[in-house]
Amino acid sequence: MPPATGTGVELSSYSYCGGSLNVSVYIENVNYNKVVSLYYTNAQNQSTPLSVVSLGYQNSIANSNYETWGANTPVYIDGVTELLNLTYQAVDIGKTYTQVLDLAVTASGPPAPTLPSPPKPYATPNDFQNTITKWLAVEDGSESEIAFTRMFLNIQPAIPGAVNGVVVAARSGPSYDQKDPDYEYDWVRDSSLTMEVVNTLYAAASKKQKSAYESILFNYAAARAFEQTEPGLQTGLGEPKFYLNNTIFLGPWGRPQNDGPATAAITLIEFANAYLANGGSLATVKSKIYDSTAHPEAAPVQKDLLFVASNWTSSSFDLWEEESSDHFYTRMVQRRALLQGAAFATKMGDSATSTTLNSAATALTATLSQFWDPNRQILLYEYGPVLRDKSSYLDIAVVLGVIHGYNNDGVYGYTNDQVLSSALRISTSFISVYPIAATHKDASGHTLAPPIGRYPEDVYNGVGTATNGGNPWYLATAAMAQFMYSASSSYTSEKTIAVTTTSKPFFDYYAPNSKVQAGQSYPKSSKAFKEIVSALNGWGDAYMQTIRYYTPANGHLSEEIDRTTGVAVGAADLTWSYASLLTASFARADAKGDNQYVKKLANLGVTPNTQA
Repeated sequence: MPPATGTGVELSSYSYCGGSLNVSVYIENVNYNKVVSLYYTNAQNQSTPLSVVSLGYQNSIANSNYETWGANTPVYIDGVTELLNLTYQAVDIGKTYTQVLDLAVTASGPPAPTLPSPPKPYATPNDFQNTITKWLAVEDGSESEIAFTRMFLNIQPAIPGAVNGVVVAARSGPSYDQKDPDYEYDWVRDSSLTMEVVNTLYAAASKKQKSAYESILFNYAAARAFEQTEPGLQTGLGEPKFYLNNTIFLGPWGRPQNDGPATAAITLIEFANAYLANGGSLATVKSKIYDSTAHPEAAPVQKDLLFVASNWTSSSFDLWEEESSDHFYTRMVQRRALLQGAAFATKMGDSATSTTLNSAATALTATLSQFWDPNRQILLYEYGPVLRDKSSYLDIAVVLGVIHGYNNDGVYGYTNDQVLSSALRISTSFISVYPIAATHKDASGHTLAPPIGRYPEDVYNGVGTATNGGNPWYLATAAMAQFMYSASSSYTSEKTIAVTTTSKPFFDYYAPNSKVQAGQSYPKSSKAFKEIVSALNGWGDAYMQTIRYYTPANGHLSEEIDRTTGVAVGAADLTWSYASLLTASFARADAKGDNQYVKKLANLGVTPNTQA
């Protein structure tokens, strides 16, 4: 029976069976937007931000003003000893209901499982593969040439009303043959990551090719500054997306997304440094890129950096736009922006801003250790309660956080043992999720790595949601390839590999023939070192082989790969898919010692504003 009117929230039933906490709660329907949470103590009798269960709507109760909300989530890794309280936030009316519980929990049913070990490797690829070298070669018809061309088609796209400096997220929406999903917007994050690729090309291009890239990047800076001054900003600079005419999207959305200002600042700082190294004017950098105080209509970087410094402690939505929490990816890119920004502000003669940014960076860095979960042996993608049933806490966003947020200063880099452990558990978590992961070789016998999605519990299928609907993503699979190549390059640069109990499972899976032992270090001259570097390069190519295997004959990359059929699905020509393939190919060239690859690609050249 539901409780009396005015009670707000009341526990209906609960059990802790076989390691899963099952709870049902009565919630009074006093407004539309509701946040319902159950707080408990873990096996150490501690209450932490992880020992919270977020409850979801289940059904309405006839002849009453109550609904049933509940959850059934595995909590065995942390354990549960006592249910502390229930809280129900009636968001629309600003009221919070609470029920104090203080109920001791006794386990029932079968014993709770333990943290599973990673699977045994099904292959031992090594060294670079000629098929991938050919596939990514800078030549007509290669995948890198196709990705280059298709990415630039989405930059300053030839769509009526689109302004210079914007990037359409995909060729899917009202102006394209494919209408659904509607990605005909400029996302702050996607655009900044795409423009970071443009800047890499700009920095590498020969002199006669630089002007086109330079024009695009200055247009991007101007477009970002215009976004910052839009009068309709609802959450400050954390607004996630804009129409292609650079006006703000005002509809319901996951906002704020505070990674965007950080990645935008990173890209433009790197462009400014490359521009100055090319003989560019310091005055131009100040007026068109950095100095938001003197040039608020044109120069966005200082404003984005100060926003990051003031807002990094605030929860925001993740890069998948689904959950508001404290995210590892967001903190990593914010940290990089603050540190690069502090050095850049000093170069601009702005010591006050530099001091502010350095102070924020120091405080932020001190929080990163909270993301390491020794029970799960992973860096948590977010530090907080289970949301959207993501009870595994596994998300490729952690790897992307390293790729886009590592500041080359030893803090959570490619060879960090916690990062390695996380990458292993994230990447192998999809093997049992996707039917196509059972295909281990292509027709020519080349090893295919497991296709990578966003997170194991994902239900988004490219156009909507469905049970078992989540798919592998091209950009996520490319991220694992890039991670492997970059780890290889990092070890080669460091000239030694130190193995810990935390990182050993990574090497056992990806380089089992190295037979390394925890507590040992292996110099560059050792057989184990050479075996590991070769294996990392081999697995990088295996992930690339997976992308190649599931890429349509025309070379176009959509958003996702159907988990059962292997057919490309989701948004067509996703810009981020192309950008991620290119950055992975850049990392591969670096691992191979090919210092001409990026220059050759850059010198293909692009003419801005004429894309069809």
